[in-house]
Amino acid sequence: MTQRSEQLVLDYLSEVGLVLHGRMSARERTAFLAELRSRIDARRAAAEGDGPEAVRGILRGLGSPEDLVEREIAGRDLDIEDTELIPPRPRHADRPPPPWRGGPSRGLMSLVEGPRQTDIHVTGRRADRAERAARNAGSRSGPPGVVALVRRHPAEAAALGLMLLTVPWSLNLAYLWVLGAVLVVLSQVWSAVDKWVGVGLPLAACLVGMALWSGEAEFVDQYVQESLAATGVVGLAVGSLVGVVYLYPRARRSAGAEERRARE
Repeated sequence: MTQRSEQLVLDYLSEVGLVLHGRMSARERTAFLAELRSRIDARRAAAEGDGPEAVRGILRGLGSPEDLVEREIAGRDLDIEDTELIPPRPRHADRPPPPWRGGPSRGLMSLVEGPRQTDIHVTGRRADRAERAARNAGSRSGPPGVVALVRRHPAEAAALGLMLLTVPWSLNLAYLWVLGAVLVVLSQVWSAVDKWVGVGLPLAACLVGMALWSGEAEFVDQYVQESLAATGVVGLAVGSLVGVVYLYPRARRSAGAEERRARE
């Protein structure tokens, strides 16, 4: 066996592999080329010499790579389950769809929307109907009470309590409303609309109260400080009270639904 003879065989097998590409699976090509190599080696062993001319004669006897492939694989069934013949799965197919196509909502908007909004997008109308049915069932079964709300949703109960503490119209207690508003925004119970009402309404009422202040101030910062202390906290307290009245029944119904599921 000479190096030149071996190179002629390898070149021939390489050309056959190129012709087979796209017509056979990788597994079938490997088996076919291995069988072809065994046939060539058997003819080389039976030949009188193993020089380049003898090898060329053996390869000419097999025919050109194109003729060999056409002659020996005609009518063969391809292994269509081989992964090489199946287009690879695109990378974007494994990504979660965007929120507007039913995927999860992430980032800052997830704090505003809450999981209930996301569930409605993911499961579609069926989840929406199930949620409305749960709310109706909760309203029919009666209020579970403050105890169930504190037990099931302590963060929401704390938010309502902090917002109620601003009702005495004291500027010293206004910072408590900020803490309550943060808990409302981070809530996993109230929907996006509930959060806009619970937080946006007191802020709007505070601005209206500051605009109705009849006093005078030389500078803007003085106007803001004095109007906030005089009438702004009144608007904030009234808006907070309305927000609590709006948010409490919704948190109560959610707590009641969890109580019923726990009993079941």
